[in-house]
Amino acid sequence: MGLFKKSKTPTKMFVSHLSPPKTKGFGFEKQGKGLDIPSIREAVTDKITEIAPELVQEGFKLLSSTIAGFTEDYTNDTILFKNIDGDISNPIFVPRHITVVRADFTEEDICRDGYGENSRCDELQDKRLHIELDIVQSHDRENFFFQPTKYYYIGIDNRGKKIDEVNIYFAFVEASENISDYKNLDFKEAVSFRDLNNNREYSFKRSDGSYDTTFQSPWINSEHSKRGAYTIVLKIQEKRYSKPFATTINKVYQKHEEDLKKRISQELKKQLYRLSKNEKIDV
Repeated sequence: MGLFKKSKTPTKMFVSHLSPPKTKGFGFEKQGKGLDIPSIREAVTDKITEIAPELVQEGFKLLSSTIAGFTEDYTNDTILFKNIDGDISNPIFVPRHITVVRADFTEEDICRDGYGENSRCDELQDKRLHIELDIVQSHDRENFFFQPTKYYYIGIDNRGKKIDEVNIYFAFVEASENISDYKNLDFKEAVSFRDLNNNREYSFKRSDGSYDTTFQSPWINSEHSKRGAYTIVLKIQEKRYSKPFATTINKVYQKHEEDLKKRISQELKKQLYRLSKNEKIDV
């Protein structure tokens, strides 16, 4: 298991996280002169013998959950939000464009709010994810849809997992709702990016201003009654599909798990016995 650590490339809109440390095995250092080696060996052997059943059991729990995990879809959700000002006497103001980017922001601050329709996020280095969305409103201002204009993704999330698709969900939260725990909102799906190549930049807005509508959302009219100041909340979901062969592997493992436990326990007891007798350990 690799040593997970805080990202060296923090992102402006994504939260960095810690990962599990490497598991540590039992090591035996070379002892100096004058130490009672037999006594130390006996103490260590007795202790390992005592905890061996628990070690085997916990090891199999970890192995079982890991194998089972490959049979399920994996998702990693990141919540982003931005406050939009407004007057309670007027319908909410829907911005024309949204930028979602995961990159190295330690350089000059060239990607910021209030950029109009021309984002400069293209100039950022070390981008891992970059999505540009136009929000296109109907003539009566009662409906809108999300239209992607740019897409770039390296195909790996911020946990180092390979990803098959990226989905964007949204929620508009009026200031009067006083909601701060955005994870439990009722999100609506906006855009889903599937079957796109990693490390390739896609443009969905043509030079004449028209769009490639392959990934645009349907018309949305569920927000037109909201008024005043509100918060746009986006959920970026990175998803990996389960693989069919993993299901087969899991079935085989489950069938032989008890036999594996028995054999490992027997082998561990044999090696501990040899250790207590100061015999050479098989590896």
